[in-house]
Order: sequence, then structure tokens, then C-alpha cells
Amino acid sequence: MFVNQYRENLLNSVGLELDIKFAEDNRLTLSDGRVVKDFLAQYGALPFGHNPDFAIAEINRFTENKEPIFFQPNIHKKVRLLAEMLAEQIDKEKYTHCTFTNSGAETVEAAIKFTRLFTGRKRILSLHRSFHGKTYSALSATGSHRFKADFIYDDKLYEQVDSEDLDEIKRKLESREFAAFIIEPVQGEGGMKVIPPDTLSNILALCKGNGTLSVFDEVQTGIGRLGSFCAATLYALKPDVILFSKALGAGISPIGAMLYSHELYLSEFDRKHSSTFANNVLAATMGIAVIEHLTKDDGKALTHIQEVSRYVDECLEQLSAKYPEHFYWQGAGLMRGLEIQDSKAASNIFINFSQRSGGLAYIICSFLLKYYGLFTMPLMSRPCSVRFEPPLNVSKEDIKTFFTAFDEVCQLVQNGRYDILFSHLIDIPVANLPPPSVSYPISRNNNIAQIKAPVSGLVEGKKFAFLMHTTSVNELAHTYCLSIKENYTLEQQKQLSDWIMQVSSIDFNPDVAIEFGVESSAAYANGMLLFSPISPEDMMALSAKERAVLMKEYLDVAERNGAEIVGLGAYTSVITNGGHSLVNNRQGRILTNGNSLTAVAVIEGIRSMLTENASQQTLAVVGARGSVGRLSVTGLAHNFGRIILVSRPNKARILLSELTKALLSAVLRTHDVIQPDSVMDKMRKWLFKQNPGVTDAQVLHQQVLEVVDTFGLEAIESYEHSLSQADFIVSATSEGKPFLNTHYLKDSAIVFDAARPFDFIRDGNHQIYEGGLVYQPEKVTYSDSNVIDVPAGVNLACLSETIAVALEGVSVHQSIGKSIDYNDALAIRDIARKHGFIPVQYSRNNQGERYEHVA
Repeated sequence: MFVNQYRENLLNSVGLELDIKFAEDNRLTLSDGRVVKDFLAQYGALPFGHNPDFAIAEINRFTENKEPIFFQPNIHKKVRLLAEMLAEQIDKEKYTHCTFTNSGAETVEAAIKFTRLFTGRKRILSLHRSFHGKTYSALSATGSHRFKADFIYDDKLYEQVDSEDLDEIKRKLESREFAAFIIEPVQGEGGMKVIPPDTLSNILALCKGNGTLSVFDEVQTGIGRLGSFCAATLYALKPDVILFSKALGAGISPIGAMLYSHELYLSEFDRKHSSTFANNVLAATMGIAVIEHLTKDDGKALTHIQEVSRYVDECLEQLSAKYPEHFYWQGAGLMRGLEIQDSKAASNIFINFSQRSGGLAYIICSFLLKYYGLFTMPLMSRPCSVRFEPPLNVSKEDIKTFFTAFDEVCQLVQNGRYDILFSHLIDIPVANLPPPSVSYPISRNNNIAQIKAPVSGLVEGKKFAFLMHTTSVNELAHTYCLSIKENYTLEQQKQLSDWIMQVSSIDFNPDVAIEFGVESSAAYANGMLLFSPISPEDMMALSAKERAVLMKEYLDVAERNGAEIVGLGAYTSVITNGGHSLVNNRQGRILTNGNSLTAVAVIEGIRSMLTENASQQTLAVVGARGSVGRLSVTGLAHNFGRIILVSRPNKARILLSELTKALLSAVLRTHDVIQPDSVMDKMRKWLFKQNPGVTDAQVLHQQVLEVVDTFGLEAIESYEHSLSQADFIVSATSEGKPFLNTHYLKDSAIVFDAARPFDFIRDGNHQIYEGGLVYQPEKVTYSDSNVIDVPAGVNLACLSETIAVALEGVSVHQSIGKSIDYNDALAIRDIARKHGFIPVQYSRNNQGERYEHVA
């Protein structure tokens, strides 16, 4: 039985699932006897750690006295007392009304209802990067898109602005459309970004002048975390509404509270808002105990928070000075976001994606837990940020322990030692690796394509995004940074790849992997590779709904990063029917699936190896129903005298019918040269001789199908029989794993495998060419690993098609669907050639040279 399957699986996979037997203060004793120090404090909801003595004592008294817990519809005196104590901490004359709830999100919901009823307005304003909860209205107000999805939030009545843009804030508020402006004084999920007090003051004044209610969401900042009761008291500001939760329950009981001023009282709200479990006496008892504990002894607890916060400042300043290029922090008090920034990794697909997607933050937290016994979690709305949010009674000694450990993390990142950071995931002892002080570059490749600045005389193309995902263990390992490649054995690299692919089946959100630019003789364009770690098998196993969500996430990332043209790579084309399901994408991106140039590259690669007697040779095509296979058959039917379509059992007739129709569509309109005695030549001659007057396409198709074997086109339902007859073989399936053996082949057979992952099992006995490779206009690599294992200046045709049409600045979708017109594919080839993308060609006389360019 799962409670939250995604969360359980993810935490288990990254080593952050804790089996806690005993918890006290900030010490967690695990079932195996280990003691872990808690620096998360339940995202700030444990103000004085786990099971604080003062709260436990109150619970014991409460139960001994058998006080009522639920007292609805009456208001118990303790509930009223807690409301009074909250107001006294801020301004009891101003804040005369309180509504209790059961959580932070519910408190935000109550505030939205209240402000709408009071103002008679519907719209709500909030800040970018904000987080207000995951219920419908709270999520709608949230400025981070990480937790949003279609149908679960309102994108019409909620708007976000930047806190720095006071002019825009002024314009919004002067429209007098907004009921409330809700603000976190420190944006918790937003990286612990502090909103300056003068900005908050200006916002309050603008709200007051335009009839918008100002709301401080102090769910995290409230009850001492900033060294004052809340941000409002710290800055001496008095918003119309203040929201509390988390710490108010002492880490024992869920509770929330909304305070508002007397002039805002609205009986209609009281009549229409209530909650079964709100106003409960146990929660109020905990709230009273927290406030008393925080303020007793002349605020000794607050003084402690202020002192240790200054010590935290010192630690952070030391790390910033020591690692100025790698460490950045935000926050205040005991509420900090610690961000790792490794700009050197920007050209490495694996590390850069790990940083930008938040995956590296999970691994850092796992590293801190494994080797230092420190528990915290990432800040998921920032690329690679870790929370520092300990209980308010944390000691200086524990703070020192934490930052000593984080210092090592910074050193490892600075030294490129991702081999150490990832080692615990596959149980590699750190002692088996070089010392942390040994530094490694991310890679030794200095020939990496960079972002292009405007070039005089060149047209600026459109910004592009190419969609990638993990296709195999080996290709994933190919992208690893230098320290992992040099210090892990091949088996250990495989283990890490297996681990990543396991985690990717749980969390496969795409993000930017690298950014780069390309320049041709006519134009330049900048773009990016968007990567998801999901494997072909896991992608194909997704439901239709999950596939749609994944593709929307890809397109959303492309849109946020300004891409105008999106290229589908590998199985992103397969699961979208060659892009058909995306042509009306609401992001407005222009699509290409890359299959045209991939097929043309296969065709021209094989033609470069043909002798004059091609009409006497046999071609076998595996995967002819797909767009690459179909185009390959059409193109090579111009050359080969016999083509075998390799069919699945009981599918030969259907396959033959479909490909006959494709050839008929091309034979009289082709812009390509038809060689004598080729399949296409024989079909054309038959058409001219036998059926000059037939115009009905269906009748003509049926007639041709009856005699198509005389043209040299046939379908065979046996891999072994088909491949054993072939001189050349094209394979382009979406099988998702190698499944074809070379022992069926003639010794002289030549294979072009255009599938990713490859269809053929490499056994070293036959030369297998990687189909769909293209020379680039510049002899550079895209990323330090060049996406796949090919030399600088060579890359995938599908990627090349995306870049070429971006350089050309096309304004309509390209290569969509499985039935791509052959002449349209040739038009893509011509665009590619114009910009210097030339299919790799080969020589049968020089097998030792992997890529012999024949221009």
C-alpha cells in the first residue's frame, strides 16, 4: 500500500527515506541506531524540534484533565486566548479578528475568500517564484509553475509580478481589479528570496491607495524564524491581513490562523466560512504553548535565534568568499537557500541537466545524510538549492557541523569531483577514489559550440530546442563528466546509468541540458538541448495521458526558454505519432520530427557505397512502416532492383500495401534520379505502358499491388530469411532495444542502423554503420560529449534538421507524421545543404576510415 507512491519511490531511490524510531529536538534516531541531525524541521513546522518538552507537558496536562478537543460550534476560551495572544505580538488594537484553519494552504484559501468578499473583486495578485500552497486557490496564487498542471489551477483570475518591478506593480494595482496582493516576505520555495522591507512598505501603500487588501503570507516566516515574531514585527509593517501556520502548532498539531484588522470585519465571511477541525482546543493549546515559550524570559528564545542567525551569516560569508564562482545563498534568520552553481558544467549534458532539473540537489542532500548524518531537502523551485531551515533552538555547534559538511560539497563541485558526490548511490567507497583535493576539469574537450552573438552579414535564424532522452546505458555513460569517466570502471559507469534510469522512471521531468549556437555561411541561430532521463521502454510504457503530460512539459520548457522551433528526437517522435499530436500545441512552437533528414542521410550514405550494378542487389528494410523506413524504401527504390520489406508475422500484406501506395505517390512526381532497372524504374514503365488512362488512385493501387512483385518489391515475415538475402540492410524500428543478430547476414552485407537505441546487437563480426549521421557546418561538438559518440563536426540528422530549419527561419511545421512526402524530404535536404549540413558518405574501398566525406 502506497500513501504517496511518487514520493516514496523517489526518496527511496536517492537514499533519503528515513526509518525513524525516536525523535527529540533535532535528533532523529533511526531503526539501525544511526543518529541524524534534522536541518529541515518539517519545512519550518517544528519550531523547537521534535517532541519539545514544553509541548509534551501541555499535552499531558490536557489529556489528564480530559479537556475537550472539538467544541464546535462554540468557541472555547483557549481558542479566543490564542487569537488574543497572536494579536498582542503585533498590534492588538489593529488586529481584532482571527479565523483559525488547519494548514497553511487552507489559511491562504480563507484569505482569498475573505478579500474577495470584502472588496467585491475577483482578481488576486502575487509574486513570481512565490509558493502559497497546493489547494486550488493557493496553487493559483503560487508563482512557481513546478506544481501546476492543466485543470488544477486558475490561470485567468490570478497574476504574478516581479517584486523588483514597482512600476508594473503600480500599474496592476491602479487598475483596481485586484482583491488582494498576497506576499511572502521571504519566498520559501522561491529560494528563500528576501523581499526588501522598503519594497514591502511601498506595496502596502499602493494597496491602501487602490482598495486592494495587502496580505502577508507568514506561514513560514511567522513565529520566530527571522528572529522576530514575524516579518511584520521585524519590519514594523502592518498589512491588512497576516497568515500564520506551520510553527504555530509546535510541531504537534496542524493549525493555521488569519489575522485581520477591525475595519475589515465582514459578517458575511463569518456566516459563509467554517471548518470542522478548525478552532479545536488541542491545536489552540499548542499555539499558546509556542507563543509562551518563544516570548518567555524576555524573549530569550528570540535572542538565541538572532545570535545563531548572525553565526549563520558568518558561515555563509566564509563559503561565499571561499567559493565565489560556485556558491550563492539567499534568505534571513534560520531560513536560507544554499545554491550550487557550477558554470564549468554548462557544456556537459549530464551535470548541467542534473543542476538545472534539481536532481543534483537531491544527490547533495543524500550525500550529506550518508556521510555526515545531516537531513535536509532541496528547494525545488530553484535549480540546485538546498534548504537550511533547522529548529529555532539549534546550537552553534550543530550549525558548524552543517557548514563544515557543506564546505566539502562546495569543494567537490569546485574540483569537478562528481565521482565522489555520486559514489554512495552505487556503493563505491570514497576511499577507492582519488582524494577530494584532486581536481578534474569537467572534460578535456575545448572545441565546444558556444552561443552565437550577432554576426555581421548573417541572418539571425530562429531559436531552437531539440528534445532528447536517455536511449541506452552506453549513451548515457558517454555524457558523464571526466572524473566519473576516469575514476569509475566501465561496470561502475553502467551501474550508475542503471541507477539513473531507475530514478528516471519515477521522475522524468525534462529541462535544459545545454545551450549552444550554430553558424552557417548564410545565417546563425542559438538553441538548446532539452533532456529527460526517461528510457525508451519507460516512455513507451506511459499511458496516453502521461505521454501528453511529458510532451507538454517539454514544450513548456522550450517556451520558457524562448525556443521558436522544436525538434523531436528519438521516442518523442514515436509517442506523438511523428509530431501529429503536437501540431496544435498551445505554446505555438513550430515542430519538426527530424525524420526527413535522417532518412535522406541513410539513403545518401548507402548510395555512396553502391556500385554500378545496384539494380542487381537486394535491399532489406526493417521498420518500413515508420517514417524513416518508409522514406528509405522510397528513396532507395530509385536505385535497388529488389527490396525486401521485413514484416512482423501476419502483417506482410498490410506492409506491402502501404509501401506500394508510398511508391505510387512518389513515382510520377519524384525530383530524384531514377536508375535503370530499379524498383521505381520498373514501376514507372509499367504505369506508362499498362495504365495510361487510370485516374482512380484506389483502383490503380490495387492493380499495382497485384503485380508489385514483378517490380522487385516484396514483404517477408521472417527476419532470418529476409536478412540472409540482403546485400544492404536498413533498420529503423522503434523496438527500444537491440533485437537483431548479425549471424543471419551475408559476410559482405552492409548494415545501416538508424534506430536509437540500435536495432542490431553489435558483435564485431560485421560492419554496422550508424544510419542518419550528418556533417555539420562547423567542426565543433554540441556539448563536451557531442550528444553521441561521433567526432567533432558530425552529428545526428534529426538534430541537424532542427538546426537547419531554425537557420532557415521556417514558419510552418516540417516532417510531421509517418507519411512524409518524399519530395518534402528532399526539400529539407536542400535546406540542410544550403546551411552546410551534408549527409555523411562512405567508401567501400576504405573501411578503416569511419567517416569519409565525399562532398
